Amino acid sequence: MTENQTSIVSNNAATLEKMVIAADKLYDNKEYLKALNLYNDILLYTSNSDIYVKMGNCYNKTGDETQAIEFWQKAIELDSMNSDAFINIGNTYYLKNDYEHAISFWMAALVAMPEEPTANLNLAVVYTLKEMPSEAYKYYERYLKYAQNKNSDKYKQIHQKIEKNKKLADNYLKLGYEYQCQNDRFSALKCYKRAEMYYPNFSKIPLNIGSLYYADNNFEEAVKYWTKAFYLDSSYSKILCNLAVTYDSLQKYDYAYCYYNLYLNKIANNPDELSKVSARCLKIKPYLNANPYLIENHLRFAQKAFSECNYVKAINEFNNYIILNPNEKKKYSEIIYNIENYLYPEYKIIKLCQKHGNTLFTEKKFKDASKYFARILILSENGSVEFTDAKRKLTACIQHSL
Repeated sequence: MTENQTSIVSNNAATLEKMVIAADKLYDNKEYLKALNLYNDILLYTSNSDIYVKMGNCYNKTGDETQAIEFWQKAIELDSMNSDAFINIGNTYYLKNDYEHAISFWMAALVAMPEEPTANLNLAVVYTLKEMPSEAYKYYERYLKYAQNKNSDKYKQIHQKIEKNKKLADNYLKLGYEYQCQNDRFSALKCYKRAEMYYPNFSKIPLNIGSLYYADNNFEEAVKYWTKAFYLDSSYSKILCNLAVTYDSLQKYDYAYCYYNLYLNKIANNPDELSKVSARCLKIKPYLNANPYLIENHLRFAQKAFSECNYVKAINEFNNYIILNPNEKKKYSEIIYNIENYLYPEYKIIKLCQKHGNTLFTEKKFKDASKYFARILILSENGSVEFTDAKRKLTACIQHSL
């Protein structure tokens, strides 16, 4: 490129920047049609996803929702990671009370940028409206983690309420356990239910409630609460055993078979238990083969849960379907993987940041590498292996850059 060509490119970039600033100012002054015309002129020189978002915003402000969505969709076509476009489309569905579509677009925004506070707060609000408190609290806590302005009244109000509710839930959980130890099941249950009302994401609460119902031979309620506990903490083998045995007692052999199989993965070092559970699975299997509708039910349950944005249940039911029908494992494992990326977008991005950051670190490009390690610190849990490793390497990057 010649010196003159470099100058022309530089001048064009400067001109475009001035045009964008001018259009943004018109938008801020509520001169939406003038801003729209100027953004349109900018598109003659560059095809930029953010400009399409801004044009969609202008159309939205002038009441042309159809055009607004069209331009936000164009923004996504140009950049599938443009979280603003996803959030805006989600907002339009939310205003129509179409919560399921709103959730799908807000979650897509988080796939691009999990630390986007607005999408997390929106999801917390809509799950509250859908009366799904466990999911609501999850996204309220994600909002608190990622909110940029932790001095805002909104942040303080949500933070104080959640911390207060957690403390109350913990107190009622402890009190319920005391009553349970005294064999006062009625008082224990009352306390545990109160604890769940204040904060539904302590796995011990539904675990203990399930135990009380089981002791009263109310197996239906027992599995209901143990399933909640399993959704909150799938690593606890005792929950799997409880669910398997109780579903077996209820003669719901499809669920019993699924939870026995999951339990088998936890007892590899216990040969006696392994042999006993394996024998029970072999005895149940012919019944399931003779009643294939029981197997297909789980696919329908999964699809229904997905349509209702109950993604944790959807994953569980897709897993059940795979256990009962292993021939479909490849197809539905991919679906589960995609849903998990929706639910836990941090995991995938942390892995990508580790890969790029480590490569740049090895190449001694410390300034560029530090950006990836800094993002891992935001996305990962404080004290986790990923957090500790990223913190160490970010410190090294800073030292090398001095």
